[in-house]
Amino acid sequence: MKQIPSAPELAVISGDFEQFAPEEIFAYFTDAEKIVQWWPKVAEIDARVGGSYRLSWPDNDWHLRGVFTALEPGRHIGFTWAWDHEPSVTLHKQVDIWLQPLFESGSRVAVFHGPFTTSEDDQSARQGIVEGWIHFGMNLAGLREGASR
Repeated sequence: MKQIPSAPELAVISGDFEQFAPEEIFAYFTDAEKIVQWWPKVAEIDARVGGSYRLSWPDNDWHLRGVFTALEPGRHIGFTWAWDHEPSVTLHKQVDIWLQPLFESGSRVAVFHGPFTTSEDDQSARQGIVEGWIHFGMNLAGLREGASR
């Protein structure tokens, strides 16, 4: 995964996952048993438009929550994003993940995360978001490459 140049209001990250079909990537974001293999330690997911999710990292006392705004299997996942531990810095954001099949096999994943203001705090949060997506995207890719979390 890598950051794609974009306006400061939006973080865009993209990567190719040659070992996963778009439907598999979709499942790794919407199935609680799968998502904990690469992202949070604990997950509660009601995977339907309007359904909520809560992802937790108990060791850090971090809790990410939101509501699904779009679910098109193998194509698009949309959800709101808010950290419980940073309510004043990271305001409610929207995340849209677009999945596209690659020519021979695999998927291209594009993450659009925002909006961000141009304030120093929000831009710092934006950079952390970019780094997080890259880090956890590598974890997801590592599931098929034999790397451990």
